[in-house]
Amino acid sequence: MHQLYIMRHGMAQSQAPKDELRPLTQSGAHQAFDSAQQFLANIKFDYVFVSPYLRAQQTFSQVQAASVQFSKMQTVEWATPDVPVQPAIDALMALPGKDLKVLVVCHQTFAGRLATQLCDGHERGMHLDTANIVKIEAEIFASQCGIFQEMLAT
Repeated sequence: MHQLYIMRHGMAQSQAPKDELRPLTQSGAHQAFDSAQQFLANIKFDYVFVSPYLRAQQTFSQVQAASVQFSKMQTVEWATPDVPVQPAIDALMALPGKDLKVLVVCHQTFAGRLATQLCDGHERGMHLDTANIVKIEAEIFASQCGIFQEMLAT
């Protein structure tokens, strides 16, 4: 079974010249570090995918600071807030290997929609608080093929 961890970025500042430039607050950086250290530090990820938005990149920096191990990391446009989830599912389905461990660091709207599409086949989207992580297991990364395991929250 594959394991997918979908992590929402830490708390971000509310103002910036553009949404994609909103940085984490100091509290948000601590949230991300604590969440990664508590829930991800004992996992070696095969793949990590990160939104290019500043707050997601800074969250991933906190994941790295928590000594989370990974083999491959890629910044991807398909993990931004308001994009459709199908490109993400297509990318996940194309990953080679068995029993993969995958981490996606992204944003609330996308994270919730991806989780519900994989588990329930719709995009209504569950809510994730900042720095929360959804764990899903699946034989394949396809709509309605995921099994919701738990919401990891500090």
